[in-house]
Amino acid sequence: MKGIGGPKVPAQQAEITYSLALPVSGAKNVVLAPTANVRIIAIYALVTWTVQPNPLEVHITIDGQLLTAAQANPATATMYFVQKAATVSLQFSVTDLTPYLSFLLEGRSVKIEVETTGGTVQSIDCYVKYQKY
Repeated sequence: MKGIGGPKVPAQQAEITYSLALPVSGAKNVVLAPTANVRIIAIYALVTWTVQPNPLEVHITIDGQLLTAAQANPATATMYFVQKAATVSLQFSVTDLTPYLSFLLEGRSVKIEVETTGGTVQSIDCYVKYQKY
């Protein structure tokens, strides 16, 4: 995008820190409501449980396309970072590659949700670093 006097620079937004105690199994919880002109820098999620859920998921709807990162049988209180897979899909990793990437994804309309299914879950947490144009 080009603005008056040169290219438009995305503005850093405050990190979203989402935490939900006793989430409902299988419910998608909105972390970032549909927002225009977003560049996602990083997304990470964790779930704290006493009986293991399966899976932990982050859903990203970007310009109408749904992408999901899923972690089967997540370890309790372990941070999982969303990364691009070799294909168009997303995946989780316990290694944070954020410092090595300029951004993860960007789009004209972006929505982010977090979900866990089954188990006995005390809390589900999701963090999003992003910029807006």
